[in-house]
Amino acid sequence: MSMSSTSIVITVVVALVVGAGLFLNRASAQTDPDSLVLTQLRKAGSNLGKPHDIEFFLYFPSEAAAGRVASKLRADGFGVTVSPAAGGGSDWLALATRSMVPEAKELVRLRSMFTLLSSAEKGNYDGWGTPVVK
Repeated sequence: MSMSSTSIVITVVVALVVGAGLFLNRASAQTDPDSLVLTQLRKAGSNLGKPHDIEFFLYFPSEAAAGRVASKLRADGFGVTVSPAAGGGSDWLALATRSMVPEAKELVRLRSMFTLLSSAEKGNYDGWGTPVVK
């Protein structure tokens, strides 16, 4: 193989690796739940530069567990209500609310925090929602 063929092969391999990496990054962004909600809000005409009243859904096996997490979230500036979860099961919902500009970086940070808090009480974080803001 000549020097020019070797450099062409290397160039093609690098292009394939870089292309695969870009594809994987796009694929993971499209499957990230926070990015998906932001995309849907944008498509619905929401102005993502304005504050939205966002609701975060955390579910727990007991009222006591939901209450403990609610206290921590209130101390962090969230509004929180605790109630039996819809559906008649034995789970409890801690519905945390905050008015904020829906920025991906902050939503990812909050997802991590909510997931840790929920897991510590054998609960789970089930995402967020907000109305469209024009």
